[in-house]
Amino acid sequence: MAQERNTNCCRCCFGTLLSLGLTAAFLWLTLRTSPPKCTLQSLYLPSFTSPHHKNDTLFFNLSLQNDNKDKSIKYGAVLFTFAIFLDNTTTRPLANATLEPFYQGRSKTTRKWGSARVPRDGRAIANRSADATVRNNGKVFVRVEFRTRVRYKIWTLFYVKRQRLVGGANVEVNASSGEKVEPKGIRLGEMPPRLGSQAAKARSCYVAFLGVLVTGLFLTAFT
Repeated sequence: MAQERNTNCCRCCFGTLLSLGLTAAFLWLTLRTSPPKCTLQSLYLPSFTSPHHKNDTLFFNLSLQNDNKDKSIKYGAVLFTFAIFLDNTTTRPLANATLEPFYQGRSKTTRKWGSARVPRDGRAIANRSADATVRNNGKVFVRVEFRTRVRYKIWTLFYVKRQRLVGGANVEVNASSGEKVEPKGIRLGEMPPRLGSQAAKARSCYVAFLGVLVTGLFLTAFT
């Protein structure tokens, strides 16, 4: 009799633990979110090499892809900053732009157009930088960064907490036409604001430092 009670108790405990585990897994899958992918599809700036060019408006087109099949996204204001590279590590502000808050459905891709006016001092810096880079290697690079806050809505039930979303990329621009050189979209991700070997050097130093740190901790723990 006592053995039968123990067996029933074990079964109840096992069933309870299994139910809790399945519930936790379901909640984790339900609340887990994937951040949207932000891609710069096009970018146009006033012609750098013509000092008499009167067009001072910057235009850009952004693609935002929501891969969440059961979650829609509510975006706050999306803030953009544009800066021009003076060398491999130095940038100067060029313009700022803001996209108004908007809503994106589940598994949807949204395209947004934006524009910004480039101030006179920004155009002067851009023209001088473009002239110098054209004389050196014919390349002009612009740093594009964005930041916003998003909230994910699970089906039509409720929103989860607000999350911060940031990203950036270094975009090569044709100095004559002012258009983005790369025909494909450029992902605004975790690319550092450095050009060429400087970025690779920084990443290599970081990896080397991390390796030394892990090795030191390992030796300290086992000696």
